[in-house]
Amino acid sequence: MYVFICYIQNSDLKTTIMQNLRYTVLILLTFISIQSFAQLKVGLSGGVVLSSLIRDGNLAANDGTVGYLIGANVKYNLGELGWYIQSGVDYTKEGDHIQNLNFVKIPLILGLNASDDVSIFVAYNLAWQVGNQNNVQDFYKDFANILGLGFEIHVSEKFSIGTRLNYGLSNVVEVPADAKNFTIKPFALDLYLTYRF
Repeated sequence: MYVFICYIQNSDLKTTIMQNLRYTVLILLTFISIQSFAQLKVGLSGGVVLSSLIRDGNLAANDGTVGYLIGANVKYNLGELGWYIQSGVDYTKEGDHIQNLNFVKIPLILGLNASDDVSIFVAYNLAWQVGNQNNVQDFYKDFANILGLGFEIHVSEKFSIGTRLNYGLSNVVEVPADAKNFTIKPFALDLYLTYRF
């Protein structure tokens, strides 16, 4: 036994064992990464936005407008129970007949695949206002917090049709010094199609 240990310590066998161990670990890590990547889906979305603005707590739906959204997202399945998380970036044009707001949104989504064909989710959107066209105010804040609830119908393995109702949690304008309870919050319904690679 002693001779065998000395032989291992003094020969190329030790180097060979270490190299094989490294290759085994590398193959194992690659397999784990592939399995994790299999849970990761990249998608592109596009659709229409039916929107209005909530002014001082009042929603004038008849003053709404039709805009659009485009975006890219990454969806990660959390396990066999059907939960998933998703994030990405969306560009939306929304508002009402007086004001058009352009947002870049970073959605943070927690969802559940309720069945093979339907998923439901809740979304928090951190939105940057990147432009607006209006004829009333020009004192917009840079950021908005938006809560969303929605669902998707999985038409096939690659395509999903979704809808999301968005409600602004924060005022998107700076309140003038001489105004009281002056708020404008976005309110929108997104209808979109997603293609997943």
